[in-house]
Amino acid sequence: MIETERYDPRLDRESLFSIFEDFIQNKSYFVSTWQEFEKELNKRVLDLQYRNSMIVAKEDGVIVGWGTYTLIEDYLGKKRALIHQVLTKRENSYRKGIEEIIIRELQMYIKRSLNLDKVFLICQDSDSALRNLVMKLGAKKSKDYWYETEI
Repeated sequence: MIETERYDPRLDRESLFSIFEDFIQNKSYFVSTWQEFEKELNKRVLDLQYRNSMIVAKEDGVIVGWGTYTLIEDYLGKKRALIHQVLTKRENSYRKGIEEIIIRELQMYIKRSLNLDKVFLICQDSDSALRNLVMKLGAKKSKDYWYETEI
């Protein structure tokens, strides 16, 4: 059975490292290193809002997934919560419902703690498994169009 709890950097660091390495190699939409990721983790641990928002999923006491969100405030003062791609190992991906459990937990946290009624999820159109999960959770393609360019 899979259970969720808050991420504890003192106990969960090594397990998360293993998941991170597999995730970056096999599933991530973005390029990163453990050093960059750990630096961000350390900043989030010091911020109560973000520390409580880091969720791990455990199966028989072993971490099998990790997820979080980022709160974005635009120039008009509107707050938005962006749930990031959930870290899992490739072999656990989507088959055990880890991503769904973590996303649902994050949605509840955002609704209760931040009083927001909407969240944004990152999902590439080419990732059919995640897209199916996102649709199962009731999400629709956003009317907000985001473009990017290198500068």
